[in-house]
Amino acid sequence: MIISPVIISITLVLLVSALLIITGLKRAPGIGIIGATVIIVITLILRQEHLGAIGFGAPKNWLTTILLGFFLGLTFQLLSIVLVEPLCERLTGSPLDYSALGNLRSNWKSVIQLLLLVWVVVAALEEGIFRGFLMTEITRVTGTGPGAMIISISVSSAVFGLAHGYQGHSGILSTGITGVLLALVFVLSGFNLWLAIFTHGFVDTIGIVLMASGGDRLIRQTFWPEHER
Repeated sequence: MIISPVIISITLVLLVSALLIITGLKRAPGIGIIGATVIIVITLILRQEHLGAIGFGAPKNWLTTILLGFFLGLTFQLLSIVLVEPLCERLTGSPLDYSALGNLRSNWKSVIQLLLLVWVVVAALEEGIFRGFLMTEITRVTGTGPGAMIISISVSSAVFGLAHGYQGHSGILSTGITGVLLALVFVLSGFNLWLAIFTHGFVDTIGIVLMASGGDRLIRQTFWPEHER
């Protein structure tokens, strides 16, 4: 019996999404990322496809992509600190939970280790999974029209937020919003992942450095004087 490609894509989206969400909510996101990566690699092998099929083709200009990624990463991170995170915390009534990152305040050894993890593993893997694979599989089902893109961005971003459930309710919401922005970057880049990867990497890098230096508190208190983070 030949299984419909649409059924296969729907099954893959549900399987990978469930794995990422469950492990995220259980505070074991690494297991979800590893499991999703294994599923994706097996899928690509069985389909005889390369990484380019999920957006890993080389960009037209590496330097432009990196510089634009830095600008977008800085913009997204400042927007998150100034607006998104405070509003999410007020909406949910709970602060973001960064305990999974450990104590970064003035702990520069941990900062360097975390930054290496971000650039060597996190940015590329998460973009490959949440944007490259999930969005590609969803568009195999829905197509690439405007309505289909709204569905693809919404579903992948919801999964991205829930997969960060270890950050609490505010973390789920704020990460989901970041997921929407990264998904838009992916779509507007012609479904090439590298600008989203560099943007993601710089978002995390700037956020980590600001947390370690106390810069996030200073920025937050400038705009929200009554807020304690």
